[in-house]
Amino acid sequence: MRILNVITPMLVLLIVGIMLASGCINVEKVSSTSSPLSNTDNKTSSTVIQHTDNEDLKCKIATSNNNFAFNLYHELLKKEEGNIFLSPYSILTALSMVYEGAEGATREEMREVLHLPEDDLERREGFRSIILSITNPASDAYILKTANALWIQKGYPVREDYIDVISKYYLAEVRELNFSEDPEGSREIINGWVEEQTNRRITNLIPPGAINELTRLVVTNAIHFKANWLNRFKPQDTYNGTFTLISGEKVKVEMMHQTNRFSYTETEEFQALEMPYEDNRLSMLIILPKENKISMLEKKLTPEFIENILGSMKVEKVDVAIPKFSFESAYILNDLLQEMGMREAFTGNADFSGITGKKGLMISTVVHKTFIKVAENGTEAAAATGVVMTLAAPPSEERPKVFKADHPFVFLIRDRETGAILFIGRLMDPRAVS
Repeated sequence: MRILNVITPMLVLLIVGIMLASGCINVEKVSSTSSPLSNTDNKTSSTVIQHTDNEDLKCKIATSNNNFAFNLYHELLKKEEGNIFLSPYSILTALSMVYEGAEGATREEMREVLHLPEDDLERREGFRSIILSITNPASDAYILKTANALWIQKGYPVREDYIDVISKYYLAEVRELNFSEDPEGSREIINGWVEEQTNRRITNLIPPGAINELTRLVVTNAIHFKANWLNRFKPQDTYNGTFTLISGEKVKVEMMHQTNRFSYTETEEFQALEMPYEDNRLSMLIILPKENKISMLEKKLTPEFIENILGSMKVEKVDVAIPKFSFESAYILNDLLQEMGMREAFTGNADFSGITGKKGLMISTVVHKTFIKVAENGTEAAAATGVVMTLAAPPSEERPKVFKADHPFVFLIRDRETGAILFIGRLMDPRAVS
C-alpha cells in the first residue's frame, strides 16, 4: 500500500514588533540553486498569474474557511485545555489541494468537512483569487504572503491534469524529492522551505519519522503576516499587572496600555474590541468574557456570532489593557479530522485516483505548527485581517470604555477585504512560551 504523507505546514505566526515590508510580495518559483532546495528538481513550476479579482468567488472560499475554522476549533476544544492558536486558512488550503485529487466517498467526506464549493471552476477560481489577493497586497504597510508546494517522489507517476490544477489555481511549486532512498534528507529540505517562507519562525515542521520510504507525496502551505498596530502601544506605558487564570490563580504579566478610539461593543456576557493594523485591511478581534468563564463564550463561536459582533460595533474611546504574550503550538490533526467526518482519506480504502489515475494513496499525517507573539509595536503572523477607523478627537468629558483583558479570552486575526479568518486562538496563560 502506498502512503500519501499530507503535511500541512501551517505557518502561522503572530509575531510582534516588526519593521514594515519594503514592497509587495509575489509568489515565485524557488530557484533550484537556493540552499534549501539545491538538490531538488522541478517537475512543473508555477507562474505568477495576473490578478483578476472575483469578489463573489473569494467570498465563497472565505465562507468555507470560516465554517471550517469554527468546526475545527470546537473539535480542538475537546482535547486542548491550554492556549490555542491555529490558521484555518493554511489547513484548508493544504487539504483542498489534496481534495482536488480525491474521488468517490473520499471526495464527498472531504468536501463536507472542508465546506468546499462543489463546482470545480468556482472553487478553483476562488482559491486563486484569494491567494493572489494575499500575495499581491495593495499596500507596503505590512507583509502578508502565502505559498504552496507539492513534493513528489522522483519518478512517481502523477496525472498532468492534477499538476496543472495545483500549479495554476493554487500557485503551488511542484518539486521532486527522493523519499524512498533519502527520507530524512527530504524532510530537511521541506522543513527548510517552510523556514524560508515563514522568515525562520516555523522550524522543524515535519517531525522525524513522519516521512519514510513509503511516502509518495507531501503537500505544504505556508502563510506569513507581519505588521504594526495602527495605534501602537508605547513601551513606557506597559506595566506589571496580574492575569487571572481559569483556576483563579493570579499570575504576573506585562500589560500593554493605551486609550484610543477603537471599534467596540459589549453585552451582559462579554466585551469585544477590534484593533486594526496599519493600512486597515487586517485586524485583531478580541472577545473577552465579563466573567472568567471562557467556555461559555466558546460554545457560542460561529461565523454568525462573529458577524453579529462586527455588525454591532461602534467607534468609541476605549481604555485598553492587554497582556504581551508569545507561544507556539503544534498539532497532529489526523484524529480531529476523522472525528469531523473525514474518515476514509486516512484508510486503505481512500480514493485519490485523481492524483495518479488509480487508487493506492492515503493520508498518513496532517501536521500543523504555529507561532504567535504580540507586543507593543504589532503582530507578526501567517495571515491576518485589519480594520482601522479614525474619527475626530472626542470631547474631553467623554468617559472611555474600559477593556482590561486580565483573564482568558478568544482572539481572531481576520482579513476585512475577504472576511476570511486567517487565525483563531485563545489565551489561557500569557506566561506560556510553547
